[in-house]
Amino acid sequence: MELYDINRVALIISPNEALLQWAINEDHTLAEQIDLDDPSDLSTVYLLPDFDDIEEADDWIEDNYLPILETLLEEWIPDESWPDPLEFSHLEKFAEYSFSNVVIDTVDPSYDED
Repeated sequence: MELYDINRVALIISPNEALLQWAINEDHTLAEQIDLDDPSDLSTVYLLPDFDDIEEADDWIEDNYLPILETLLEEWIPDESWPDPLEFSHLEKFAEYSFSNVVIDTVDPSYDED
């Protein structure tokens, strides 16, 4: 297997306990499906443009948080329960996020051409 470094930044979003508790309160059957002690398997990875420094990634998420927050909330909460309007502070309240500026592809670049 050959590894390929791709020029992208990965944004990793994980729902936090506040969001998961809210989801459980909305749908009690979720309590059996969610491990509040280890929500890592509930993470989503977004590939972002390559940035010169991580501060640019911080700026990017502040400018582009809304579709990411909506996607996160749609997975767990009926939209009539969402705060209105949605703000960046809601992403910070309901998710943990981090960036990685090293993204390695384990599949040949031609894989996506098929």
